[in-house]
Amino acid sequence: AFNRVCSAVGNEAFFIGGFSGSGKTRLVETVIELVEISGGYVIKLKFDQVKGRPLLELISALNGLCSLIRKKKSPQELQIIVSQLTESVGSDLTMLGRLLPNVYSFLPQGQLKEAREQGGNRMNFQSVCFILRQFMRVVSSKSNPVMLFLDDLQWSDSAALGVIHDILSDKTDARCFFVGSYRSNEVSSEH
Repeated sequence: AFNRVCSAVGNEAFFIGGFSGSGKTRLVETVIELVEISGGYVIKLKFDQVKGRPLLELISALNGLCSLIRKKKSPQELQIIVSQLTESVGSDLTMLGRLLPNVYSFLPQGQLKEAREQGGNRMNFQSVCFILRQFMRVVSSKSNPVMLFLDDLQWSDSAALGVIHDILSDKTDARCFFVGSYRSNEVSSEH
């Protein structure tokens, strides 16, 4: 499935069900190594039943993607990403910065202050989906696919799954490989 994401297919989802302790995460870790070797970015998130804020956890994981990109890219490559993000989201760059504060680390110091001082629009679910979809379009590619591994999906909620669905439904050149694992014995057949 990951090879298809890197070739011509685009985004793809893969689900792994099984009992707790059955080796689902270990199986995914073998793929993670391949993604990292191929130049891709890996985001891992384990949903927590106690925290109960899956959408915020997902956004936090995507914010961590910004740090990965910052580490792997040169200042010139980061400037290209900033230009593409600015073209893609326009005045909503401030909103992206509010969602993913680490995106500001892509900006040179002079632009950073200016970007943070701009006002922002109010966010709703549709605008969050739009901004994150645009972000993924820019930062994921054939040469740098993004693998999003979400463990314990049974603890997720409709908002977090809605954002993931929105990103994966994008029919552009984005390259996102979604892997979700869940405890099959804790999910009903209607889920």
